[in-house]
Amino acid sequence: MSPHPDWRDRLLASWWRRHWRGFLSLRRLLGRTNGVRGVTPYGSTFLLDPLSYIDGIVLTDGFYESEVLDALRAATSTGTVVWDIGANFGLHAMTLARLVPGATIVAFEPNPSEHARLLRHRAWNAPAALTSSVALSSSNGMLPLHLGPAGNSGMTTLSPWSQGGYSGTVLVATARGDDLVAADVVPAPQVIKLDVEGHEAEVLRGLSAVLRRPECSLVVFEDALEATTEPKQLLEAAGFQLSSLERREPTAHPLGNFVARKRTRS
Repeated sequence: MSPHPDWRDRLLASWWRRHWRGFLSLRRLLGRTNGVRGVTPYGSTFLLDPLSYIDGIVLTDGFYESEVLDALRAATSTGTVVWDIGANFGLHAMTLARLVPGATIVAFEPNPSEHARLLRHRAWNAPAALTSSVALSSSNGMLPLHLGPAGNSGMTTLSPWSQGGYSGTVLVATARGDDLVAADVVPAPQVIKLDVEGHEAEVLRGLSAVLRRPECSLVVFEDALEATTEPKQLLEAAGFQLSSLERREPTAHPLGNFVARKRTRS
């Protein structure tokens, strides 16, 4: 499939944004049941399922959590190594790779279906980007990955909660980020995006050495709105100063996005 949207994709995207009736019937008629190709305002191209939560927002508003992308972009230049931990279908990772082609992007996504989409979007947007199906955590081994409910793969997690409504589980390989860097499997990051649905503290524990490197200067992460949480405490102990990001797109969400910047030494 070509990455370039055609008239059918554009018609369906316009129909969806206007909330007109008959979208599903039109999609079947036009042969787009596998998705609608869309181009973001940043020039990245994705195959989107309008009935999926994140995809639908991208198709309607152009992007999802653009405040996260802008925070990453401001800290990324040629030569910067960026890890996207919990990359999903690659919205932020592949868009950032297009915006800063000289950066090294490493996208981690253990959900098999979303990793397959990530590979497609890498081919469309940034073939030089690195991808991994390993789930980062605080130990090396295997863990059950709880798959998000139908229509919201973004809820996939290694740390399920009782009201998650998960659609199933798969066993995935886990690794400590510190060990991957020490073994020269991947380059150490200067910038990190972290969104793993409640498993953030375990990922950070597995990155304790990386986080203390002077060159690791920025972590953008999702967390509870409370001032004191385990991920925030771990980042502050590693020398970061925290601030919140204001959501832009209309995303009803009980969590917030935060930026952790390495404190400068006086």
